[in-house]
This record gives sequence, C-alpha cells and structure tokens, in this order.
Amino acid sequence: MTAFPRRRAAALYKTWRALPERTRNARAAALAAALAALYFALLWPVAHKRIAKMEYDLGKQAVREKSASRQDTAPAKPPASLAGKSVAEAKKELEALHLKLEETRAEIGRLDAAFVSLDDTLALNALKSGLTSLAEAGDMEVQALEHVYSRPEDKDSVPTPQLMRDAAGSNPFKRPLIVFRARASYRGLMQFLDGLAALPYIAAPVWSDITVKMERNPETQAPAKQWLEIVIKLAV
Repeated sequence: MTAFPRRRAAALYKTWRALPERTRNARAAALAAALAALYFALLWPVAHKRIAKMEYDLGKQAVREKSASRQDTAPAKPPASLAGKSVAEAKKELEALHLKLEETRAEIGRLDAAFVSLDDTLALNALKSGLTSLAEAGDMEVQALEHVYSRPEDKDSVPTPQLMRDAAGSNPFKRPLIVFRARASYRGLMQFLDGLAALPYIAAPVWSDITVKMERNPETQAPAKQWLEIVIKLAV
C-alpha cells in the first residue's frame, strides 16, 4: 500500500490482527495460491534440470566404476559433479527429487484447476461479475475492472482466449491480470478481501495502492467525509 499514511496503516494492521485466525487465513488464501503457483512454476524447471544432470552424471559414474572393476583397481572417485557423493547417495537424492517433482506436478494441477481456464470466456465473465457483486455487497463503489494485456493497443479489446494467453505469458505470475478500481470504507475493503476466498475461481491480489481521501466542511475545514481510493491488481 504505497500511499497509505502510517497512522492508518497501523490502525488497519491492528484491526487485521484482532480478527479470528480463520478469517485472516481466508483473506490470505487467494494471494497464497497465486504465490504458490509462481513458486512451483519456478521450482519445476529447476528440478527437471537437476534431475537430468544427476541422471547423466550417475550414468557416467556407473561406466567408470564398471571399467575400474574390470581392471581390478581401486574404485573410481566420485566426480565433482556429484559433490563427492557415492553412487548410492546420489541415487537416494535423485529418488527424493523425483518424489518432490511428482508432488509439485500434482500441486500445480490442483492450483490450475482453481483458476479460470484461459479458453473459458464465460467463466471469466462470471468471475468478473462475482467481483463486482462482492464489492457492491460491501458498499464499495466500483469504478473499473480493466484487463492488463501484453500490448497497450489491445487495452479496449474484448478478452479473447488468445489475448488471455498472451497476457498470462507476459507477467511473472503466468496468469491474466485484472485491475480493480473502487472507492470504499475500511469495512467495505475488509469485506471484499474476505469474500475473495468464496469466489468460484481464484482472484488473487498481487499488488495494491490504497489512498485515504478526505472531504472537509468548506466553512470549518473539519473532516466531513473519509473514504479509500483503491487500486488492486488481481491474478485470475
């Protein structure tokens, strides 16, 4: 929250900490899912490379040991690429990597199923309607729901599956992004964040800018009205 005054931020944090743990967890669920997807997207290719490298090095080491046994000499020294591990130790590590990779693949599948399919425009429209209804139920004044496309000239285009795929590939979250703009009270903002976890698909906040605005009495200059100007970027 870049433009949020420290005093208001402290009050908001205090309110957050006072909530039941279950409520806080629900509000953080969408963001956690998006970050987990990003983590696994980064982990998976790294694990693939590590497994391929270890399998190659183990193959070379097995050939060396077989050759050494035929010559009746001392066992071949493990190559530096195995970090000094024996073949048995390296195989054990490789099995653990295979297991981790399978767990990661299953988790990615679970998370992908919780997001809107990039080819399902009807589901995407339903999610956007859900976001609008959720905001209005919390007495928020929705000003815009804007798609973030990979090309500026597509700004006003209808979100086709191809545009969604291009948009997903152009950001680090590998999901389409929607910019949500609204005016709200503190309570309305909290209700909106709380309700994200109940939507049929994930809409995970990945960035926000929340500014306190105030209207003063023109005669006394006393605060007459206060609200939040909210901009939230959601990965969907």
